[in-house]
Amino acid sequence: RINLPTLSEQKAIAATLSALDDMIELNNQINKTLEEMAQAIFKSWFVDFEPFKDGEFEESELGLIPKGWRVVELNDISKDIICGKTPSTKDNDNYGNKMPFITIPDMHGNVFITKTERCLSQKGINIQKNKTLPKFSVCVSCIATPGLVAITSEESQTNQQINSVICKDNISCFYVYLFLNTIKDTIITLGSGGSTTLNLNKRQFSKIKIIKCDDRTMRAFHNLVKPLFFNILDNQIENQNLSEIRDTLLPKLMSGEIRVPVEEVV
Repeated sequence: RINLPTLSEQKAIAATLSALDDMIELNNQINKTLEEMAQAIFKSWFVDFEPFKDGEFEESELGLIPKGWRVVELNDISKDIICGKTPSTKDNDNYGNKMPFITIPDMHGNVFITKTERCLSQKGINIQKNKTLPKFSVCVSCIATPGLVAITSEESQTNQQINSVICKDNISCFYVYLFLNTIKDTIITLGSGGSTTLNLNKRQFSKIKIIKCDDRTMRAFHNLVKPLFFNILDNQIENQNLSEIRDTLLPKLMSGEIRVPVEEVV
């Protein structure tokens, strides 16, 4: 036996939940457009070199680049590159609600990591303090499903399937994020190694080649795309809040604990 509201109230409940879903989907569409805009700017500046066409170019390992720019390794533009680690899952006290613990499923479809399936306790954090990533670190999945790229939105730790770049102060994390997104196929190839399980270790990952432009160009690019990325982050946080509201409302609406005024629904 179930409690069955009238058809008009069923429609009112559906309309309430659908409104939240519509807002979430709209934010997702906006974020897709914002990321495409950032990717288009990156391609224009650092693949096609359109703003620099009138200047001099020189040969490099990655082809012609503007004179004065260099091809370096990821390690050269990083304060540190950290391969994550998983605290013992046999000790439940390692997990709690103190710090996000990022795994590959948390990265799917997200520019920023704003929510994780699991979090660490203070004990879990302390076990491996040297694995803590600051906000705006760039995470890359390197084992099993290589090539996913996302940015931390707060201090976090990851498991061992993820290598993360902590950018130097004169390097834009958004530049590194967009660059690594453009070389997903390269990351997969580097991680193949003739094995059925794809695995790109920290040493190989650190040696990936990247174009390093001059500091002035890097600052200009960062300032241009920063508002796009901050809007994406705001929309992701809003979607997280909307999802929590929807999931809280659903059982209460279905049980009749909360009633929707039918007359207000068109």
